[in-house]
Amino acid sequence: MYYSWKLDKFDTEILGYKVAKITNIEASGDNVSILQNIHALNKNLKESNIKYATYRVNANNYPIIHALEKSGYILVDGLISLETTINLEQQDTNNHVRTATEDDLKSLLELAGSMFNNVTRYYHDPIIPKDKADLIYKKWITNTLHGTFGDAILMWEEKNKILGFITLDKKGQIPFVGVSKEARGKGIGRSLLYASFARFKKWGVDTLNIDTQMGNIPALRAYQGVGFKIVNSHLTFRWVS
Repeated sequence: MYYSWKLDKFDTEILGYKVAKITNIEASGDNVSILQNIHALNKNLKESNIKYATYRVNANNYPIIHALEKSGYILVDGLISLETTINLEQQDTNNHVRTATEDDLKSLLELAGSMFNNVTRYYHDPIIPKDKADLIYKKWITNTLHGTFGDAILMWEEKNKILGFITLDKKGQIPFVGVSKEARGKGIGRSLLYASFARFKKWGVDTLNIDTQMGNIPALRAYQGVGFKIVNSHLTFRWVS
């Protein structure tokens, strides 16, 4: 077999039909063999009753990209991956950042539901309803707060209002950073990132990774401003039966 995939249980639950995450497509042969691999993959997905599948491919893997496009896959997202080694000497300190608790969930969900509109692949893909895209992020925040999709959420709170948050995973991942629209440009995101550095250091984590959309220039600049360096870029394609 020249491909592999796995069921995406989270998206399946939210979207209400079987969703798969393609984990590999063999690209060592010529263009014809690559197309044959993808056609075999598509047939297997259909036979497995998969209705929707995604594949994240390195942005410079042109043979796979061209073959995916010829096989009916649609580009829905572009990501830039960044990495940094924590340097606590760079961090600033403030009294607005604290760890989220169960009492903060309602406010976090309200913020998350409005923060990622038209930014990520769930909103870029026209076959995913907006209410389902909203639900995906709200569910992700809930699961992170409960420790099933991450390990902590740090928040920026000012005058009893949550203006931003960052989610942390002890594996060295920062899945989400978000600041409310009215509070952007005030350095809140930067402060949340610095606060996350201190938390990761307590966990014994020295290297961090974060992704952002290729078109999200403000986020890219913010991450680079606190020491992140670009290490890779990927495109996300989706297939539907």
